Amino acid sequence: MTVDIRVVRAGQMYRYYLRQTVVGDGHRPARTPLREAQEQASVPAGRWMGRGLAALGLTPGEEVTESQLRYLFGERGRHPYADRIEAHLLAKGTSPKKAFKAGALGRRVMVTGVDFVFRPQPTIYLLWALGDDETRRVIEAAHERAIVRVLEWIEDEVAVIRYGKDGIYRVRPPGRSGRRPLPPLRGALWDAAAP
Repeated sequence: MTVDIRVVRAGQMYRYYLRQTVVGDGHRPARTPLREAQEQASVPAGRWMGRGLAALGLTPGEEVTESQLRYLFGERGRHPYADRIEAHLLAKGTSPKKAFKAGALGRRVMVTGVDFVFRPQPTIYLLWALGDDETRRVIEAAHERAIVRVLEWIEDEVAVIRYGKDGIYRVRPPGRSGRRPLPPLRGALWDAAAP
């Protein structure tokens, strides 16, 4: 298996993901709702996964919505439910500034996550394409398991939060979360910090 790794930055990269990656590297027509574009491209909806989900009020396997992507990646690391948090606080009489601040996941950042794309070796693609249904199921299950194991390893051994001037201090995060759409034999994982 090979893994392509890209840094996800606020703004342009977010738009790229919404227009292409989450619809199976196809092209998403303007003003087409995300779920509709995924159905047209025969791409399953992305699902949240990772140990940091509980800290964000998310559930493993829960479908990732377009607004959650916008808050997390497009607005530089805001809570996936920032709109709900703000609405709740505003209804309680909290100032708009404090309500907006409550929807933030730490400070605003330019790097909002890391994209991991998992691809089997070409011979595995061939075996999957030419194999029977049982062979495909075994390959898909192995691919899924490999993605889960890599995420676990990243959570345990790689993930750090950098802080201080020029990020000189590093600590392990209390939890990490990822979002993964999975067209057949190609898994992408967005690892997003959950401070």
